[in-house]
Amino acid sequence: MSEKGRIIYVCDGCGTPGVTREAWAAWDVETQAWVLTEMFDYAFCHSCHRRTQLVERAVEGE
Repeated sequence: MSEKGRIIYVCDGCGTPGVTREAWAAWDVETQAWVLTEMFDYAFCHSCHRRTQLVERAVEGE
């Protein structure tokens, strides 16, 4: 958690939090789990169904 409190990422077009980012995951033999190894700039909004930029906002009510 940051000094500002908890944050949420939303779509810059429609403002909804239904967004994802493109990333790579690699299998970690020690932990027996998939671990994120790289995140990319590409973001997609599942509400307006388009590529988007992510906007960081404070979680309301905190």
